[in-house]
Amino acid sequence: MNVWGIADLHLSGARPDRRERHAARWKDHTERIAGEWRTVVGPDDVVLIPGDISMARNHRELQPDLEWLERLPGLKVLSAGNHDVWWNGVERIRPMLRKSLRAVGGGAISVGDVIVCGTRGTPVLNDEAPAAAVAEEKREIERLDRALKGALALRTANLPVFVLWHYPPFDAHRRPGPCVALLERAGVTACVYGHAHAEGQWGGLVQGAVNGVCYHGVAADAVGFRPYRLANLTHGPVFSGTTS
Repeated sequence: MNVWGIADLHLSGARPDRRERHAARWKDHTERIAGEWRTVVGPDDVVLIPGDISMARNHRELQPDLEWLERLPGLKVLSAGNHDVWWNGVERIRPMLRKSLRAVGGGAISVGDVIVCGTRGTPVLNDEAPAAAVAEEKREIERLDRALKGALALRTANLPVFVLWHYPPFDAHRRPGPCVALLERAGVTACVYGHAHAEGQWGGLVQGAVNGVCYHGVAADAVGFRPYRLANLTHGPVFSGTTS
């Protein structure tokens, strides 16, 4: 069993969106993701998708994108990103999900030999952040705290805990946001995030282990539109930074 991560799919089955207008590398990105996905992901694997799943505006427009995900191998765990305007709470999302889809949002679930929890998150704020952003950060940190408590309640036999958090947990100067202390205190295995699309950002992202927590930035374009392998659990919890 492998655990993979890929964020920022930006699917748009109901409302075609030519994302190459943002950067040429996005041309035909859904076909590229599907091809790479089928190359590396097996039917018993788990794929973590921390946000910006679909550009749909509502649940009706979301359906083609859920069907697209269902056709791909593996069990997929979704959480919200800033573009997922259709996401109106995990309890409303779960009844729509197909057989191979799961969702977390302020809670935790057990999936095979791993525990997955998380929430949308917020960017790391600076001292000039407006009051509304500070209030949103407080809400998301509270949701993360609940999710981590739920994960620890499910944890047995030292199962790995993966946290989905859409935004980079560290700022551009590699200073930690408030979520980092919670992750360290809970002793989670890894935090999987996306959101960063500027090529100039990628080299500055925090990747790998920091104080016992592994951080993985897996925005689709940053990982070449190919799911990024986070762990191989076939022979025990062997965590890697390889992509195949």
